[in-house]
Amino acid sequence: MRIDWTLLATAALVSGCAQAQRLPPIGDTEPDVTQQIAVVLTQLRNNAVPREQLTDKAHAALSAPLLRQMGVALQPCATPPALELLSRTTKGEDRNYLYRALCGNTTLLVEINFNKAARIDRLVVRSEPKE
Repeated sequence: MRIDWTLLATAALVSGCAQAQRLPPIGDTEPDVTQQIAVVLTQLRNNAVPREQLTDKAHAALSAPLLRQMGVALQPCATPPALELLSRTTKGEDRNYLYRALCGNTTLLVEINFNKAARIDRLVVRSEPKE
């Protein structure tokens, strides 16, 4: 049992260290999508994300206080924000993106998922952990 605990503790430590490393940007083969996301983030910053851009699921998950909180986090960003694509994945017809928003002395991570109708199904803006 002691060996199992040691292995679990070591795995957790290594996993935590890997998560603390800053992800490098990848090549952006969809600059039009990046531009669209920059527009959405600018709208979010101005507390004006149009309802028609969101799926019902996203609309239910994104309460007014949460939208305001993400908008406040985007205040230090340029208009439009400078974005670095960190990952792009697909699940069925849905597309999932992870961006780094460069906002003055702060960096934010932006997770955004689009459904097959190109509507936002998930949107998260959070601080990037410090290295």
